[in-house]
Amino acid sequence: MDEIEISHEKTLQMMFMFIRITKKFSELEKFSMDIGDDERLYPSELHILDAIGNNYGNNVTDISKKFQITKGAVSQVVNKLFEKGYLKKERKNDYSNEITLSPSEKGWKAFKLLDEMHKKMEDEFFKHLGSVESEKVDNFMEIMTRIEEFIDTFLRQKQ
Repeated sequence: MDEIEISHEKTLQMMFMFIRITKKFSELEKFSMDIGDDERLYPSELHILDAIGNNYGNNVTDISKKFQITKGAVSQVVNKLFEKGYLKKERKNDYSNEITLSPSEKGWKAFKLLDEMHKKMEDEFFKHLGSVESEKVDNFMEIMTRIEEFIDTFLRQKQ
C-alpha cells in the first residue's frame, strides 16, 4: 500500500473528531436502560450480560479477556448482576475455583430486551449511514485498525 501524505491540519481534525466521538461514547456509558419492573441496568452490566448470553464467555477470566479489562472489574459487575438476580453462578466441579456464569430467567428476559434494542440501533445506524459504498466502509475499518494499533504502541510504552 502506498504511503499517503496527510497534512498537519487534517491530522488534528481527525484527532479532535476521534476525541469528540470517544467522549460521546463515554457519555452513553453513563445512561442506564429501563428493563421493566422498575429496574435499570447500566451499560457495564448490560455488556457483561450480553457477553454471557451470546456465549462470548461464561467465566470472569474469559470475559475480562474479551473486554480487555481486569478480572476484578468483571467480578464487581458479575456480583452486582448476581445480587440483582440476573446471573446464576455454578462451580465447575467440586475441586475447581472456576465459576461458570449463565443468565437466570430474569437475565434472559433482560438479554432479549437488550438484543431487541441492539437490532433497533443497528437498523437506525444503517439508515443513518445511507448508501455509503462498501469500499469506504472498508477504508474506515482500516483507518480505525491503524488508530487502535497506534494507541496500543503508546499503551505498551506506559507499562
